[in-house]
Amino acid sequence: MLNWLTLFVQDNKERNMKAIGLIILTVIFSVNSVHSQERIEKDFDYTDLKGKYFGQKPPDKEPEVFAPDILSKIKPEWAFCSEFSPDGNEFYFTEYDTISNKEKIMYMLCINGVWTKPEVASFSGEYNDNDQRFSSDGNTIFWRSRRPLPGNSEPEKYSIIWFATRTKNGWSKSQPVKYGETYLEAGYPSISRSGILYFSAYRDGNLGKSDIHYSKFDNGYCDTPVNLGSSINTKYAEGDLYVSPDEDFLIVSCWNRPDNLGESDLYISFRKPNGTWTELKNMGEPINTNHNENCPSFSPDGKYFFYNSVEIDEKLPKTRTYWIDSKIIEKLNPNNY
Repeated sequence: MLNWLTLFVQDNKERNMKAIGLIILTVIFSVNSVHSQERIEKDFDYTDLKGKYFGQKPPDKEPEVFAPDILSKIKPEWAFCSEFSPDGNEFYFTEYDTISNKEKIMYMLCINGVWTKPEVASFSGEYNDNDQRFSSDGNTIFWRSRRPLPGNSEPEKYSIIWFATRTKNGWSKSQPVKYGETYLEAGYPSISRSGILYFSAYRDGNLGKSDIHYSKFDNGYCDTPVNLGSSINTKYAEGDLYVSPDEDFLIVSCWNRPDNLGESDLYISFRKPNGTWTELKNMGEPINTNHNENCPSFSPDGKYFFYNSVEIDEKLPKTRTYWIDSKIIEKLNPNNY
């Protein structure tokens, strides 16, 4: 575990703080995790997962644990960053591998109504990868990685945004997002329908620690990143994010703000008709708790909101993925922007 902890410390300049909870979980319970994973994976029949959302009953006004047999299958439970493809037939998530001490991106396919067993994505598995996100058309996938950049042999000190495009034979060769003569050093990418890439990053001129920025993405390149400003960014840390396809709202995980219920909470901002953003508002209960909430995403049809909650103050800490009816978003937008 020590090697992974060292990597995390080296990478903390641009990693958002959700991994702190995962470190605690892994260090304390790593041996238990391996045995429990072997036991449950052997007993669980993935052919039982059929239909939309693995056959689960959709939630209503209260959060429900999503896909516990997949995302909560070991102790401690540490799968996170869940993401459905726009057509709903693919499911991706990040998993921490206690054997290799790496974060890898996993995927499942829905074939003839039945979901396949999780496998490592073709573009992941060798280096630390996480924070995956689809483009609106499903033809591009973005993620964050410390893998060596072209021409280098050693993993990078800080994370870079990478992407792959869909081909008739699967995903293309992985490519780092280029920015001028260098590459985009950032985390948690989220892209709008019009090709505006949003991400968290440590950059000169930030208002605080990691700030949220945006840039036009086109054919592997992005323009000069623009800081979203004081309505979104503060002296605190802004990390995991989701921007809606039409950029009418965004959700951000924020750390150590005075009105937080836990160490990290999820906040929401709506875009006004003049193009500016409302000040981030704490999404409150029942989403935010005294635990750490992060990893926001939505179902392909926009009906359900997904997020991750890391319970680090329990005797047996764990992280779970939850989902809830997205009507809660409407209630948080009193001005109907």
